Amino acid sequence: MDEFAHEVTQSFSSQQLKSTKKVIGIKWPGSALVQRCLEYFDRNGLYSIFPIVDVEAMQILLNANVLDQPPNMNRAANRACLVAFAAMITHIHRHERAFADADPDAYLQAALTLLPEMLLEPPDIRTLEAVTILMLYIAPLGRPQAAELLLGIAVQLIYNLGANRIQTPNEIHRKDQRSQHLRALFWHCYAIDKEFSIRKSQPPLINDADCDLDLPTTYAQETSERHFYMKPLSSKELLFPSDLRFSVLKSKIFRLLYSVGSQALPEARRIQHIRELDQELSDLKLGYPAKCRPEMFATESAPDYLFHDLSIRGVNIHLEYYYCLGKIHGASNSCKIVSPQSWSPLPSSAELCFEAARCSLIYIWRVRQFVNRHTFWLHAQFLLTAVFSVFWYLITVPASSTFTRDLKTLEDIAELLVQLDKSTGDGETYPPLYLAQAFVERLVSLARHSRPRVEGT
Repeated sequence: MDEFAHEVTQSFSSQQLKSTKKVIGIKWPGSALVQRCLEYFDRNGLYSIFPIVDVEAMQILLNANVLDQPPNMNRAANRACLVAFAAMITHIHRHERAFADADPDAYLQAALTLLPEMLLEPPDIRTLEAVTILMLYIAPLGRPQAAELLLGIAVQLIYNLGANRIQTPNEIHRKDQRSQHLRALFWHCYAIDKEFSIRKSQPPLINDADCDLDLPTTYAQETSERHFYMKPLSSKELLFPSDLRFSVLKSKIFRLLYSVGSQALPEARRIQHIRELDQELSDLKLGYPAKCRPEMFATESAPDYLFHDLSIRGVNIHLEYYYCLGKIHGASNSCKIVSPQSWSPLPSSAELCFEAARCSLIYIWRVRQFVNRHTFWLHAQFLLTAVFSVFWYLITVPASSTFTRDLKTLEDIAELLVQLDKSTGDGETYPPLYLAQAFVERLVSLARHSRPRVEGT
């Protein structure tokens, strides 16, 4: 890997590719812009996907002219929440005419300057909102360490505010807006925490045993087709960016298959856990409308009309399914390959693990219109994990009947990364895309050579 990194760096320099590091200053959004953001958020039902602020509470702060008063007149958390919210909305919806002159990255920097002061204040729900928004903004930018630090702060706030628990036996049925909003913030942090945990195979910050994991009362557990497509949203129905049940499942996958304790379990017990988790994942998938299940999309022959108006939430659900399937069956000893001779015929868990990787890459190719430099880090984990799994299969079973098809799939992904880097139109090269492209192309080259080398040709 060190040699590869050196070669890529040399290649980047020798081609004199341009990649200007953007200098980001600090800029404070005006109250009028924050008001437009709040109205846009409320009017379009965005609370359904991102329940990050209490609209009524935010309006009260705006009416009080919090941003126009001297800093010492208001809590830092109140100002940070308003500024971070403006950054988030103008960043996600940067193409809206109302936000044409906005500078979300500069607003983010402004909100971050308030973080030290916020941490010295007694925490409240605005503090948690501000930190959660900052984390959600930074996480997809390819800066996981910074996002993890913010997540650590958010988790402590969750425990301090009691958001990890339903406070009274009847609260699950209460309509109290504040308590429901607090629980929605908990679920945002829970989902990010479990994603980081399974991605890095490290213990999560949130311990399930210390939490009530009842889904929000307004969460859409009965999934319909409209939850997969771009349909009008309602703030009265919570959807989140993906299905929260995948987050709960990821927590179980890590605890039962990847934690230190699980590694010491007898193989028979681990196989039992794999089967149980596979069944839970299958049951979750079967709860989706037949026309919206991932296998309907993850094929070369799926008709194009299926992908029309597919929402980013629909894409996330499909990719999460294959990612979880791969993680479940990838924990089997049959996937821990020492040599090509050590696993023939291919055990079922290994078959499922590698088929999940194939499907992920085919799916990403079919929804390539969703992948760009702004969303790359949202999909990078799915893409790169699947790429490496398919590559591993190619070099270990070069005589497989799917070799040619699998190699073509990797070549398609490499070409996709090339096209993404060219699509910016500003002559700039996006380094993460360049690095990913070079990495996939190197794997493709190694895979091509694996077959003749094994066959002795």
